[in-house]
Amino acid sequence: MPSSRQLISALAAVASTSVDAAMGPAFSTGPVGGGSWIREATSTLVLPKAPSGSSGDTSLWVGMGTSNGDLIQSIADNWDASNWDIFAYTLLSTGPSSQMPVQAPGGKANAGDKVTMHYKFDDASGNYTQTVLVNGSQVSTLSTSDGHAQGFGSAVECAANNCGTVPAHTWLDTEIILETADPNYIRTNVKGAGVTGDMETSDGGKTWTVATIQIPQFTFG
Repeated sequence: MPSSRQLISALAAVASTSVDAAMGPAFSTGPVGGGSWIREATSTLVLPKAPSGSSGDTSLWVGMGTSNGDLIQSIADNWDASNWDIFAYTLLSTGPSSQMPVQAPGGKANAGDKVTMHYKFDDASGNYTQTVLVNGSQVSTLSTSDGHAQGFGSAVECAANNCGTVPAHTWLDTEIILETADPNYIRTNVKGAGVTGDMETSDGGKTWTVATIQIPQFTFG
């Protein structure tokens, strides 16, 4: 399983990178403007087949960078298997250049399964709770104290650039709910080569949706 994670710079203004991790094309947003933050976010991954020609650790995720320097990221992980491991996961910042991984128990899933990753801030505890479902059934959950989420985005990650070819895949029904409206949040959207997906809002910028995010096939190395 992954020992470190790389935060896409556009997710938020937090610096937490793994020098060894390699990243494929992504859909990213953030940081939120106007003193707002992300209260809740969700997206559903339609799992592709396992990477071909891989000898490494591949992770597909959507994550949120936070004001504490943490990275909240439920994960679909593949390492030398035909299926995927699914679990909730947070990288907690422990210093300017150090982090501590926290991983919850999870489950297995196969190509074609739908993996929903849901993140929600709880006012009572001050924590974000991750809930991960496979085809509508919960398989993992995790609650951590992280500050406030500043950005949201997807990732195709390889722990050491030896993950072969990761098939094209789709994220469905993405929703990002801000604490207060930021009508300019769409301007922070960055899409990697071949990535498609359009942000929309119907309430002046408090709730942002993306019906479909398409991530193209990508070969590491």
